[in-house]
Amino acid sequence: MRKMNLLFGALALGLGVIVGTLGVSLLTNPSSSGSFISKLRGQENVQTVTGVVNGSPETLPALNTVQDNLSASNAALYSANPDLVLNQEKQQIVADYKQDIGIFFAAWKSADMDTFRLKLAKAYTGELFEKHAQRAQEFLVQGVGLNVTQIIFDQVDVESADANTATLRVDYRYKARDYSLTDKVSFGEEHEQTVQVRVNLLKQNSRWIITGESSIQ
Repeated sequence: MRKMNLLFGALALGLGVIVGTLGVSLLTNPSSSGSFISKLRGQENVQTVTGVVNGSPETLPALNTVQDNLSASNAALYSANPDLVLNQEKQQIVADYKQDIGIFFAAWKSADMDTFRLKLAKAYTGELFEKHAQRAQEFLVQGVGLNVTQIIFDQVDVESADANTATLRVDYRYKARDYSLTDKVSFGEEHEQTVQVRVNLLKQNSRWIITGESSIQ
């Protein structure tokens, strides 16, 4: 009976993590600009579709990090089932990556570069961090940001992972409008952009952040 209770507990935990991860993929985020949307990520394979905006922009959702709070008994069960541990680690990587993308877009509503860099540092590091900061400088000084109203993750696959590094294959789409940093309102037409990338991540302080991106042709 005790073994059955432990098994049911582990299955319930796994289901909760999966539901939480799927929930994140349906959330929407605001922050970055339609007129320069094709330049935002600097990828040649991006296609932008222009259309009339329907409805008001959505606010950036709070994206929750998946926490591992296993009890001592469940920890023992996981140590006896390494596949369960591996699956949970992959789910953590995917959840953190989706949160990183939300942070990236949220940073595009920053009133100044210091704020932008502070926010972006929670999701990016290294040369890619500096690349995004340099691109943002061009637009934020003009008072133009980006309001992302929808993100759809079509594919987020963990291609490889170890204790501290991981590589993902990612396809996602997002809709965005230009955003006035002065008036704090969206303006212009809505654009839809498709992003197809291979992403490198690094684990820092128990959280996965983005270190590199390369477009997939």
